[in-house]
Amino acid sequence: MTKNPLAWGFGLYLATMLAFFIVYYFFANANYWSTTMQVNAFGMTFLYAVAGFASTYWLRRGKYITYPQAFKQCFITLFTGGLLSVLSIFAFLNYADTDARDLLNHQYIQTELDNLDQSYAKLRGEALNQKDQSKVRELEDNYKGAKLARETAMKEDRNYFSFRYMSGIFGGFLLFYLLLSIVIAGFLKNKKRYE
Repeated sequence: MTKNPLAWGFGLYLATMLAFFIVYYFFANANYWSTTMQVNAFGMTFLYAVAGFASTYWLRRGKYITYPQAFKQCFITLFTGGLLSVLSIFAFLNYADTDARDLLNHQYIQTELDNLDQSYAKLRGEALNQKDQSKVRELEDNYKGAKLARETAMKEDRNYFSFRYMSGIFGGFLLFYLLLSIVIAGFLKNKKRYE
């Protein structure tokens, strides 16, 4: 195996795209959004942690590495895989299959509306038990405003996979890559920086 973090990152990109297309081809149904979120939350987190660890561990084999070397190896691997994946998914959903994008957008907003209704019903019951009419009115005003915003987004056919939104999501991914790289580098370094 290579010690080049770009090669590891490209392998991570291929694994991510494989997972994306498995979900796309086999799970694009009424639960497509929730399946996608579950794969991202659990599967991709595990995949990226394993790839960062393996890349840094492979670099360490047979030689001493410092913390900056371990951090760089891990971060470049994760950054390369993540950037290529986000760009490819953006291009696919916005240019190759806009129906899948529209389905995901619709299911996302519908999930938000369902969660809002459930939260409102629970909080309204608690507010009514306290018999404080100001809290009930405030809750109802907040609920109406939030529901109106989501219904407006649905009518506008807002694209949550536009470059603007995907850039924000990738910013969150960068924070995850940074934290994961710090942990893995701290765990796998086996030489102090100034030894």
